[in-house]
Amino acid sequence: MPGLVGIVSSKSKNTVIEELLPMMCQSIKHETWHKTDAYVSKAVGLGRIHLGIFNPEPQPIFNEDKTLCIIMDGEIYDYQNAKQELISQGHRFSINNDPEFILHLYEEYGKDFVHKLNGSFTLIIWCEKSRNLLIINDRYGLRPLYYTERNGYLIFGSEVKAILQDQTFERKVDDRAVVDFFSFGYILGSKTFFQGIELLPPASIMTYDTDKVSIEHYWSFNFNEEHKEYPEEYYIEKLSELILQAVKRQMKGKHRIGVPLSGGLDSRTTVASIPKKYYPVHTFTFGKPNCRDAIIAKKVANKLGAVHHFFELKPSDLVSDAEKAVYITDGMLNCIHAFRIQTYTEMREFIDVGLSGLAGDLIIGGSYLTNEILTAKNDNEFTHAVYNIMMGEFNEEFISGLFEKTYYKSISYTVFESFKQLLQNYNNKLYANRSDHFFLHLSRVTRFTINGLVIMHNQLEYRCPFYDNDFIDFIVTIPVNLRVNSRIYRKTLKRMFPDISHIPWQKTGLPITPTNWQIRIHERLKDFKERINRITGGRFPKDTKHFADYDNWMRNDKKLRDCILNILLDKRTLERHYFNQKQIKEILDSHMNGEKNYSELIGRLLTFELWHRI
Repeated sequence: MPGLVGIVSSKSKNTVIEELLPMMCQSIKHETWHKTDAYVSKAVGLGRIHLGIFNPEPQPIFNEDKTLCIIMDGEIYDYQNAKQELISQGHRFSINNDPEFILHLYEEYGKDFVHKLNGSFTLIIWCEKSRNLLIINDRYGLRPLYYTERNGYLIFGSEVKAILQDQTFERKVDDRAVVDFFSFGYILGSKTFFQGIELLPPASIMTYDTDKVSIEHYWSFNFNEEHKEYPEEYYIEKLSELILQAVKRQMKGKHRIGVPLSGGLDSRTTVASIPKKYYPVHTFTFGKPNCRDAIIAKKVANKLGAVHHFFELKPSDLVSDAEKAVYITDGMLNCIHAFRIQTYTEMREFIDVGLSGLAGDLIIGGSYLTNEILTAKNDNEFTHAVYNIMMGEFNEEFISGLFEKTYYKSISYTVFESFKQLLQNYNNKLYANRSDHFFLHLSRVTRFTINGLVIMHNQLEYRCPFYDNDFIDFIVTIPVNLRVNSRIYRKTLKRMFPDISHIPWQKTGLPITPTNWQIRIHERLKDFKERINRITGGRFPKDTKHFADYDNWMRNDKKLRDCILNILLDKRTLERHYFNQKQIKEILDSHMNGEKNYSELIGRLLTFELWHRI
């Protein structure tokens, strides 16, 4: 993923920086057309790989007396008033871009300037005089940055592989991360697959000062649990206003903007909220032909007047894309969830920026608020309810059986206890709020969902309207009972966009706010189809709710099946010390014979082996 790299030393001058920085830049430059900015001065080296879309001017940018410089990935929204205030205080602007604004803001307010930023960013400020380095990311960690501190250096990069350019770094696998990955499908907390390399948590200010690293957190999801409850109408009106405001803010610049469009609520909300003066807007959907996403997205796009594009997802895409997906994400995204990488290259013909509906269903819709969480009577019940969501179809006994006994025993790591310890960091009074906070912070969104944006960012810039500060600050005041099952969300969308509210929701196959009559008809039709299928052996096609069919593709597509078996049963793979090979072979046999669906687990095995080889 294009982004930032850097190295800072406690020594006054170090030739290692001059040698290492170009290699670090090159390691995250995945396309020949990516642009590179680099800066080396005494004890610091800073690099930026970018697409030339946001803030295309060369960086770093310096203040007037050259004592400070800034290098930045991302952008800031809606700061004209703050900029005018800085001008009135004597600051001069010559470049007029986001990093220049931030640098002047820092000069005026110090580290407190971060509370005035609304955006998606990672930025670095270097003071040559004091040799003080600041690394700051946005509230939500939308642009990942990894770091390690060793031998008098702080080394960091938007991808782990940038740090690995330091050949003196000893590559030791973090076994805790391995167990996390196979238990949950992603790594928890700030861990990576390497001991000593960590993810910078969201809303962090990292300071490197005279060989000392410190991290402070400047913001957190503050669910207001003592607030006064208002009538539903109040929340509907306020949500409507803030959704439109967030999207309008993110239409800044003269970029060509489009939307990846699914059958869910978030992406249709995003498209519908774009002011008509920006049309024609391009929308993009991928999946199996005639899956719910494809059908619903086309209906939404046609109704709104968008220019719609559909890309068919095929089993061959996994064969061709798996290794690249693993490489770009440093193995931290299951390759079966890196859907058709070529799509983003094709989208680049039409747009520069993709508006993502990232995590809207979780933020507004309470998508993880199960009945078990809502009815939990104590911490133990709550912890197990969240843990069951995390584990999905598996349990700890099954996962532990994947590993070779001696290896698993040597880890001294119980995944449940580790998960429980992390969950305890979220101490909201209401279990529902505690759950959402956990999934939004160093769990599902930060460690899994954002990796999809990492892949997109190789070709396009991205924006996430649902992570607008004003929008989030309001969402955390909405009572739990209104967030559950997207209750207030669906009512708001029906009020805002009545013309598309009748178009089914992918999750249910029903309109956004169905009547009791529509629900009954839907259930009776579903039962009827199932009965006919039992009698006729398949008169009606199976439910096409899912846009991919890795279960059957892995089993029946010869090219994909051979690819999987050739990698997972290869001698190199079998000689790894991690797994119980008998168990792995049984899992593969069970899946390929059609006895069970282990496609998710096979994807994890494939990803981990490819990561190991890379």
